[in-house]
Amino acid sequence: MVQDRRQFYRIEHQVAIEYKRVSEAEVMANARPYQFNVPAHFLLLSELQAMDSDTGHLLRKIGEKQPEVSAYLKLLDDKVNRIARSLVAEELKDTGSLRMHNINLSEGGLSFDCEDDLPLGQHLALKLIFPHSLLGLLLYATVQRNEALEGEHLIGLEFIKMPESCRTLLARFVLEAQAQERQRQLNADA
Repeated sequence: MVQDRRQFYRIEHQVAIEYKRVSEAEVMANARPYQFNVPAHFLLLSELQAMDSDTGHLLRKIGEKQPEVSAYLKLLDDKVNRIARSLVAEELKDTGSLRMHNINLSEGGLSFDCEDDLPLGQHLALKLIFPHSLLGLLLYATVQRNEALEGEHLIGLEFIKMPESCRTLLARFVLEAQAQERQRQLNADA
């Protein structure tokens, strides 16, 4: 099912990215890319943030009836997130094979400048690291656009077979980045 990518909010962001060409059979046979050598805690923050999405409404309900318990649980959550960030930051120090790219990102896909001439329809396994948040994602995508530039190609990818938790994380990331950009613009105008 091809979605209209214009329906998604888009942001410009810098991301460490690695990709590998894969076959359609590999994509269909595996829920998540396995082609990368990733540290043990690579997906830890992504998984914790997905859990936060699942438990946020419960914490709000607890807060309505027992604000002290809710405050305590929020502190525990903050501790867990700080420990996780520390673990992930330590493991991601050696990202020698990853190159930083300025990308145009939405929850439906991304585009970036690339040296490789990737054919339309090519399936890719992607490894993305968002350096400021230390969010790591392993995703599948297909090449939807390839525009030749001077010595490079502008590659447009559509995410495929993405778990809903990843889509939610990306949507939240994009919305937060847009809110931060609007706040910067308001502060600059003031």
